[in-house]
Amino acid sequence: MLVKSQSDTISDFFKLQFKNNLVELNDLYCWSDTSFYPGNFKMKSFENIQTEFQNLNFPFFVELDNQTEEFYQFLNGLEVGEKQNLIRYFSFYEKELEAVLKSNDLPIQLKYLAPAISAMNSKAVSTDRKAGVWQLTHFQAVLNGMAVNKLVDERFNVSVATISAARQIKQNLQQFGSIDLAVTAFLLGNVKVRNAVQLADDSGREMAEFLPKTFNEFVAAFQSTAIFLNVNKFENSIERVVGKITPNTVSLNRQLHFQQVSDVLGIPTNELQWLNPQFKFQIVPGDKKPTKLILPNGKWDDFVLWQDSIYNTYDSTLFQLVTQKIEYPPSPNRQYVREPVKDLEIEGKTKIQYLLKTGDVLGIIAEDYDVRVADLKYWNNIYNERKIQAGKKLDIFVDDDKADYYLSLAPLQKKASSVAETIQKSSTLKVFKDLNTAKKIEHIVKNGESPYLIAKKYAGVSPDEILEWNNIDDARKIQIGQKLIVYLK
Repeated sequence: MLVKSQSDTISDFFKLQFKNNLVELNDLYCWSDTSFYPGNFKMKSFENIQTEFQNLNFPFFVELDNQTEEFYQFLNGLEVGEKQNLIRYFSFYEKELEAVLKSNDLPIQLKYLAPAISAMNSKAVSTDRKAGVWQLTHFQAVLNGMAVNKLVDERFNVSVATISAARQIKQNLQQFGSIDLAVTAFLLGNVKVRNAVQLADDSGREMAEFLPKTFNEFVAAFQSTAIFLNVNKFENSIERVVGKITPNTVSLNRQLHFQQVSDVLGIPTNELQWLNPQFKFQIVPGDKKPTKLILPNGKWDDFVLWQDSIYNTYDSTLFQLVTQKIEYPPSPNRQYVREPVKDLEIEGKTKIQYLLKTGDVLGIIAEDYDVRVADLKYWNNIYNERKIQAGKKLDIFVDDDKADYYLSLAPLQKKASSVAETIQKSSTLKVFKDLNTAKKIEHIVKNGESPYLIAKKYAGVSPDEILEWNNIDDARKIQIGQKLIVYLK
């Protein structure tokens, strides 16, 4: 059993993120549809959290503490409408979640993980760019065959994301041999867990002491949300009919905007967005292989009948992705190369500073703070992004209304940096010692191969290890013909 480290309270930032996800959940189109999943709530209060938790028969994270009770009280103190939306939407997907978990031989109690980390908000995006109800990283999504690109992000599709999340946890279970470690790796990343296990073995201390503070918060939210959704139920008056949605799926091989469908068939665009959340800009891309679009019940015949009119209702402006551009000061204000840009101010932006760490890449920093690499290079007068140095500070300009979000990350970044340095100092020698005793081979990347497919060719090798050994920070960067080092254990 993985024992939590002692901690007093859950941060306000963690609660705020959950609250914001829940508020966005209220905006889903389905709540305005009176025929959507009707039924009655059965809500009750109780005093003994420990007893209710034992009734769930959790096979992992069985130790409760004051953080679990604190987050349960936070859930119980939400507005009635917010609580009811959370309970009802979870109930809508509950059987589907259980079915996917059972098919992967995973405990069905894992179904409570999704609402705990995202409030069941399929459009939830965290500050570290995790997305969807399962808060999958870009790396986890790509490794499990999900589409994540400019127009499509299947992490927002609950059904597709659930399959990938279960697959990822099952892979972690095979790697770590423990369900609580598998879930921890899913939440925090496999590298953090492997390092924490090694440091705990070396020091004789509890592994949780070497994990980020968010570990305790995730576990407390997981436990308390499970109790909350087990005690408070929604009993629907009709069974959720999956067939109500899936038979009305049309295959498209041409680019299409939701507005075209709406104008001809009279389907609200926000209803189409709810049914097809993976299309980020309401644009269905025109790929070589057909792309599926889900329509409301009874609209399949209408689409087939009127599809020529739908495609002909074309407006090129619908397909122009508009992004906010930052207006920079006139060029005479620029300094010499390598000299920082002095006293730069941008209207509507707040300047924050980021402390560079070993292994940082401008592309990842830009993604974390939702800015462009070109912006970072201009603000800091960087002429060669490969020559950034750990310990230096980057100026980053973020929207005023998001400044508190990013500023609140600063202490977490410093703490994470110190933990990373501790791990590096404590574990580097042992890691290389292990590799020196392994057989080193070279693998030449073939067409269609990903780190996941390559790892499957070698027993005991994981995709994360292949990326680590070859100093690759993004699985998408491997190329056909590239030589990769693999250590056979």
